[in-house]
Amino acid sequence: MRWKGFTLGFVWFWLSVLLISFFSAQDKEWLIDGGSIKNICDLMTYIGNDDIRDVGKVITIPLFFPYIYLLVWKKQRHWFLYLTLLAVFAFWIWRFFMRYQLCL
Repeated sequence: MRWKGFTLGFVWFWLSVLLISFFSAQDKEWLIDGGSIKNICDLMTYIGNDDIRDVGKVITIPLFFPYIYLLVWKKQRHWFLYLTLLAVFAFWIWRFFMRYQLCL
């Protein structure tokens, strides 16, 4: 992999992390202060469920299109591409699904 591909992959990874973090945040997540609301589970119990993450899921799905394009159509197979795709997908799953499942 050349430095240009590595740099573009690195920038795309951090852009994806930033956008996933932005669109997966709860509306009132700023209320977590360590006092009466210590974590996201306490927030879900104290605040009514006005969850708007479904829109964020749909908006962030196109972040995976460049990876699919490179893997399927360009047939570029490189460890860095697989690593960044796995990291972005794991972060996406964590932010939208798994961190709320641990509250049960």
